[in-house]
Amino acid sequence: MTVRLVVNCNGMKINTVRDAFEKSLRARLLKGTTIDFRQTADGQLITEIEGKTIGVVHSKDLCRAFFDMYIGDVPVSHQTKEEIGRNVANIIRRC
Repeated sequence: MTVRLVVNCNGMKINTVRDAFEKSLRARLLKGTTIDFRQTADGQLITEIEGKTIGVVHSKDLCRAFFDMYIGDVPVSHQTKEEIGRNVANIIRRC
């Protein structure tokens, strides 16, 4: 899966953002690394890498927008949306 980061800020160059992003994550992201994003009932978006919480943002709007990218009406990847649907269906079948 690919995550796209779009920066829209006058005067900020994409290479600056890309370099900061890579420096921040390079040591934590190895092949096979698991990154989990989850939303709580009160609107927190929690990000975990290999089970360790690395960030929490309290914003119901951000949660809605983040998950809408993957399972909304116009997902960034139809293949990913279908895969998520299959995984949820498998979880429900096991219950």
